[in-house]
Amino acid sequence: MLYRSITLPQYSLVKIEGGSLMKLITLYLPEPYIEALNQLVTEKFYPNRAEAIRVAIRDLISDEVWRRKAVA
Repeated sequence: MLYRSITLPQYSLVKIEGGSLMKLITLYLPEPYIEALNQLVTEKFYPNRAEAIRVAIRDLISDEVWRRKAVA
């Protein structure tokens, strides 16, 4: 995947191949979550923790938001 950084005064964005923009966020996670993410990466389920978190958030949004919009 090809990344290109864009720095704006308020925040940093990364443009990935295909045209999507990603914004950097910082979050705190309990140590057991980090250990579980590391295990997923070590076992090659995901290439890195960031990708595992993106997939988890996408799935949450899909289940909780987009599904409700489809029903409405």
